[in-house]
Amino acid sequence: MFTFFLVLYQPAFGQKVYVGLSSQSKEISDKRYQIDEVIDLRIKKGKIGDVHDINGKLQAVELKEGLDDEARQFFKRRVNPLGQNVQNIQVRIFELNLVEKAGLKNKVYEGDVQLVIGFFKKGEFEPFHLVDFTGSIQYRRSPNRLDIIPEVVNKIFLNASEYFDTWMNMQVMNNPNLATEVQLEIIDRVKASHQDTVYYDPNHPLVWEDFADQPRGKSKFNASIFTSFAIQGKTTVEAGKIIQILEFDIYMLPNQSWVKSPSDYSLNHEQRHFDVVRIVVDRFIHTLKSLNLDPDWYEATLNDTYLDAYREMNRLQEIYDKQTRHGMDTVEQERWNRMLDEALKGNWSEIDRVLSK
Repeated sequence: MFTFFLVLYQPAFGQKVYVGLSSQSKEISDKRYQIDEVIDLRIKKGKIGDVHDINGKLQAVELKEGLDDEARQFFKRRVNPLGQNVQNIQVRIFELNLVEKAGLKNKVYEGDVQLVIGFFKKGEFEPFHLVDFTGSIQYRRSPNRLDIIPEVVNKIFLNASEYFDTWMNMQVMNNPNLATEVQLEIIDRVKASHQDTVYYDPNHPLVWEDFADQPRGKSKFNASIFTSFAIQGKTTVEAGKIIQILEFDIYMLPNQSWVKSPSDYSLNHEQRHFDVVRIVVDRFIHTLKSLNLDPDWYEATLNDTYLDAYREMNRLQEIYDKQTRHGMDTVEQERWNRMLDEALKGNWSEIDRVLSK
């Protein structure tokens, strides 16, 4: 059932037909969205078209309280959201146009109402475009049936509302742009090493055979190791929740690592460079698990956190080499051995102290 308001009055400058959008049809309940903003982006504001009065004269048709306010109230009454954790939707009206002309026998009027609107998801940044609705309704009426006009205008807005609701029902469970939560799944496991890559394994420390590159003759150092970490990501959407899988690789590259004069002492120094990467990744994962990720910009947050960890790794490696003088200071090397052993167990107090200086 619909209730329509048609207000006619005749001021000095002529008659106008005012239409109120007021649907009392069954509301759409328990929805995960609410339309809380409507913006009128039509090039020409004011009237939506002209209709013929009972005397055959053209009269302007306007929305009673203005298009944006009328439409906002219409959608607000139409949609009943479920709780407070819902998507806020912005509607942009690009076109609402009514054209009416006299029929062949001049005893009926034929009209067409066209509506073009866009639905946008609101968030921390600029509203994100979801979907557009383009619709039209044709009608025929007798000269004394001006009440048809508000009925048709209401109907086309109702069609737009039903179209968007259907679209949301189809998309809300698997569209990442509509997700309301992000869940991280972290994969951090030992991988089998091969000729080109040696993965960190606490049960299999490095051996000199892992250093396959030719020594740098002009280098003043006895050995060099290339260590780093990488992340592989995969994203899925389940039941309106973004599942972000992050798989970590901690590795050294044999073909970019070398040694001149192998010794147990030198091997320990290089192993500790590998341990530093393991510790940084442990701290990185700890940070990730404490993040409160917003679906609208979680990727940027993850990227920033990754860059912080990468910078921390490089800085800690530099401090380690500087304080141990690349392993030549045996006293400092032993101190770092103890510090890194504690950090591998999860005690990062000394690492924090070193990084804070």
